[in-house]
Amino acid sequence: MLMRLDFLSFRGIPLTGAATSLLAQWRVGTILQAVAVRDATTGQLWLDLAGKRYPARIASGDQDGPAHGERLNVRVLRTHPVLALEAISTDSAAIEDDADITAAALRRFVPKQENPATMLANLAWLAQGKGLTQALPRNVVEAAMRVWQALPTAGSLTDPDEFEAALRRSGTFLEAKLASNQTTELVTDLKALLLSLRRVLQENGARAAASRSDTAAHAPVPTQKGPLTPLHSAPATFSLLDTPAQHLHELARQTEGALARLTTVQLANHNPDPPAILIELPVRHEERASILRLRIEQDERTHRKGEEGSAWSVEAALDLGASGALHARVTLRGQRVAVQLRAESAAVVEALAARTSELEAMLRNAGLEIDRVVCLHGMPAGDIGARAARLLDVRA
Repeated sequence: MLMRLDFLSFRGIPLTGAATSLLAQWRVGTILQAVAVRDATTGQLWLDLAGKRYPARIASGDQDGPAHGERLNVRVLRTHPVLALEAISTDSAAIEDDADITAAALRRFVPKQENPATMLANLAWLAQGKGLTQALPRNVVEAAMRVWQALPTAGSLTDPDEFEAALRRSGTFLEAKLASNQTTELVTDLKALLLSLRRVLQENGARAAASRSDTAAHAPVPTQKGPLTPLHSAPATFSLLDTPAQHLHELARQTEGALARLTTVQLANHNPDPPAILIELPVRHEERASILRLRIEQDERTHRKGEEGSAWSVEAALDLGASGALHARVTLRGQRVAVQLRAESAAVVEALAARTSELEAMLRNAGLEIDRVVCLHGMPAGDIGARAARLLDVRA
């Protein structure tokens, strides 16, 4: 079913602060979920979007329109002079004919994605019982703490088995677990816990659209190409809010943003060439959390040649707060290993260089031959061959 829905004029209809915020967040190309509501007497069509109902009319296509209670995926066509939405088919074959599935999914999630660091800072705030924590619904705090407690600690990542388990719980593999019926792991999976937190927030009246949009911490779209830059830490925005309702709306928006960010990371892992995987892993350290970005990929040259014993690299990026960013790249070809460490802070570079002999000894004890271990000042330069994901079709 393909049709266009034009919202009735908002003139004469009082706009609350929540409605104004919601309209500000709608951008051309954004895909939203809506529920059709019909007046039993007049048949008037309304659309329920993010818990708010708006009057609508059919502008073209199927004049009967959606039935009462029908769920729709709608795409924003324009926002001026009227807000126009287009109902799009959920049939996979129709989507394939219309546009590339991955690009369509990116257009849906990229406008919503946020740097999860702000949400993590607010979870730390709740864990410490600061501010209005005691005034929030108990089930919301409990759901938020389940997310916080599920994050691996920095110390646990020094153990290979615990590090592997943390990667499995990062949320990147949730759908794969569901497909293979690995339901026992869902209770600690980050994406599953975020989905549970979103549901609990909605049950308590939290609306992402009602939060302050100026506190959103947006981040570049994750891609397999280009430099692996860190996601910077952020302060808790709960310190700027005055009421429990504002806290709920803020956490709802940040949870939606974190879920959209996680989904864009999953999309970046779709059919990479050469084989690669990108993971963003939140890590707790004392009373704060940072995001460890990881990229594991096969060397492009050896992959294309089909050589045996091809090289693989593991790249990591982390924000150290006041000490700046840290970047590491480990390349392994057979039993030969090369390590490159980079930091924004000269003091951190000096500290790393002072312990390279310890690192070399550990690598040799693991049976590896050392090619080189270097410590450099500054982050990696951009990859001139990197291409951004195509989000906008500019064809007329």
